[in-house]
Order: sequence, then structure tokens, then C-alpha cells
Amino acid sequence: MKKTGKQTIIFSAPPVIAASAAVVGEKEGQGPLSKCFDFVSPDDYFGEKSWEKAESAMLTRCFTLCCDKAKLSPSMLDYVFAGDLLNQCMGSAYAFKDSGVPYFGLYGACSTMGESLSLAAMAIDGGFAETVMAATSSHFCSSERQFRFPLEYGGQRTPSAQWTVTGAGSVILKSCGEGAKISAVTTGVITDAGITDANNMGAAMAPAAYATLSAHFADTGRTPAYYDLIVTGDLGAFGHDNLEELFRRDGTSLGEHYTDCGLLIYDRTAQDVHAGGSGCGCSASVFCSYILGGIADGRWKKVLFAPTGALMSPTSTQQGVSISGICHAVAVEALMDWLMYLKTFLIGGALCAIAQILIDKTKLTPARILTSYVVAGVILGALGLYGPLADWAGAGATVPLTGFGNVLAEGVKKAVAKDGFLGVFTGGLTAAAAGICAAIFFGIIVALLCKPKAKK
Repeated sequence: MKKTGKQTIIFSAPPVIAASAAVVGEKEGQGPLSKCFDFVSPDDYFGEKSWEKAESAMLTRCFTLCCDKAKLSPSMLDYVFAGDLLNQCMGSAYAFKDSGVPYFGLYGACSTMGESLSLAAMAIDGGFAETVMAATSSHFCSSERQFRFPLEYGGQRTPSAQWTVTGAGSVILKSCGEGAKISAVTTGVITDAGITDANNMGAAMAPAAYATLSAHFADTGRTPAYYDLIVTGDLGAFGHDNLEELFRRDGTSLGEHYTDCGLLIYDRTAQDVHAGGSGCGCSASVFCSYILGGIADGRWKKVLFAPTGALMSPTSTQQGVSISGICHAVAVEALMDWLMYLKTFLIGGALCAIAQILIDKTKLTPARILTSYVVAGVILGALGLYGPLADWAGAGATVPLTGFGNVLAEGVKKAVAKDGFLGVFTGGLTAAAAGICAAIFFGIIVALLCKPKAKK
């Protein structure tokens, strides 16, 4: 059984994070993580006429960017798990309504990124899907209008209030390939500390984070020291301190590597955000940019991502009902995949061995053999046969010249879809520009240093 303890699943075949994307608004782009985001919009309307439509447009752009970075079309996705803060999750529903991808709408409040990642990983590990997207978003203006007051009201914000992030994040998970892996998830239980103040979300959600993290450590036998980074979703300054205090009472320290997305996304000194950031887009945009970027750069190898959410509605707030909290924890690790290394070695070695046999046993010149490899890659790429091989063997298929040919074919297909017949002439050169420049440059260097000889 894959389930460990009461709330945790440790995956036997950890899903791979193939790509991620983060899109934010202007205020978020002025914060300390500005260089991490894929796109910062100077227009919080995102070209639309309402805040709600703006949120959908933002998430649609994030979805497209993520697919582009993963080099796959939306039709290749088996499912999308997505949600937001708006009534009936209309922000994400409108964002994906024209995608043609099977869609699951979720509501986990600000924990939605953790919920969508958990369910997407379960679907893949369970054998129900090969490629799945997890996504969510929030918009400051649409959230304020729904949960608090219209912006025109100009009400005073309490010191414990947080600023809803205008941002979206999306991740594509695959059953195999290269990248960080989701090794485990811990599903949260609903907690209620009796908080009724909608301007004190951190205090309402901190007990949920405490419950989920405690369950994760108990179920897995791990301690906070196991992780290079533990990051909660959007507790903000007050919730962050409350969570540390709850663990201190147990005699446990989360350590110096614990932080919160709500504290990372804004500069609380220079930007008027009071206790920090909040909203589905807070943890999503930070996770899909700064955190996954840090894993890719080798800054962290083991990260515990635990976004939190306040399960409330405008009606429940008006009726004075206490605010329940939820938290879902996702363990992301840069695991060493020995099987991927083996597949890379076998495919790459086989392609090199075939070329060497052709050199030794035939009268084909090296130039003709290399050209044949490129042409073979173009043909296999055009037929859609090389892509699956590259996904399976990684660098073993992408580094040899057949991989270069596949890049040319994929570039042409993408350019033709965008520019029509003109793409036949521009697509391949655009996609392979870096490789072509490198080949010319190093070819000149080698020609200057060596004396080429014809094959006898």
C-alpha cells in the first residue's frame, strides 16, 4: 500500500515536474522575486474590461506559457486540476473553457496549488494519466470585491491584514522524464481555531499548517531537518510566527530554513502590504518560479511545500461563522534517477555506436553520416516518433544530431501553426539558432587548430 500513516502517500514512481510557469501583476513584479517570474503584466486588467475576466486571462497566459516550456500542445494533457477564489471557481473555468482538456475544478482556497499538485500526482502514480497540469490563480481586485469591500470604498486595513496576490502558477507533471519529482503528499484535515476576523487569515490558517506538518513528520518519520526548505503558503507575518510558536510548544523547531510565500513575494518595508501576501496566486506563483528555480539551480534538493487556505465565503463571514483552515503538504525532491541515467546511456551510446560502425565499415564520409543523422531526426520528428523517444531517454536522444533534426522539425511545425507557409522557412532556423551558432563557432575554432584530411 502506498499510503503511509493516516494522511500521507509516498509515491513508488514519483511524478516528474516537467515544466512550470508564473504570471503576476505589476505590484508583484516590483517585489524581490521580480526576476523569477515568467511574465509581469504592466496592466492589472490584462487587456480585459473587468477584474474577473482579467484573472481568467492571466491564468490562460500562464497555461500557455507552461505548455510552451514543456514543448507540448494542450491536447497532450490528460487532465487539468485547477481552481481559484471566485464564486464557483469561475476564474479557472473560463481560463480553460476553450482548451479542450478534461478539467477538474477545485476549491481549496489559498491551498489550491497544494491540492491540485497532490491530486495530479496521485492520478499519475495511480496509472490514470501520463501528463497532467495543476494550476491556480488569484487577483487582488476581484478578491477584494468578493470577500471584503469594493476598492472605491477605501477602508482602512488592519495590521494583520494581507494583500491578495495578483498572480497565477501552473505546473505540468509527467510520469517520467527529467526534473524535480513529487516524492510524497500529505492531505490536510480541516481545523478551526474559532477565528472570525476575515482580516486575520494567518491566525486562522496557522493551526491547519501545524496539523498537516505534524502529520507529515509523524507519518514519514522525518524531522524538519530532513528538508532544505520548508515553506508554507500564505500565513504572512502573524501566521508564520503563530506556527513557529505552536511547534515550540511541542519542543520542535522548524529551523532557519522555514519561511512563508506571503513573506517572500513582497518587500513589506517598501510595499504597503501589511502582514504580507495571500491568495491562491501567492503560493502558486512563488512555487512555480522561485522555489522550483532554486531546486533546478541546486540551491535546494528537498523542499516541503505546504500552502494553506481559509475555507470561508462572504456569507459565512457576514454571519460571523468561524473561519476553518486547511493545508496540504507536497514534498518535492531532486531525486537521482538511476533509471534515467541508464536509458540516457543506452540510447546515446547506441546512436554513437551506429555512427562509429558506419565510419569503420562503410565508405561514407563523416559529413554524410552526420547529415544522415540530422535528416533522420527531422523525419522522425515530423512523424511524431522522436518526441516520445526524447521524453523516455532524455539527453541520450536530445544531444546527438538526431535530436538536432528533431528540434528543426518541431520548430517548423510550431512556426507553420503560427505563421502559415512562411514558417516552413523560419521555424527550423529559429528553433535551432543556438545549436547552429555553436556549430559554426566551434567549427571555425577546430578548422584553425587542426588540418582536416579526406577519408581514404
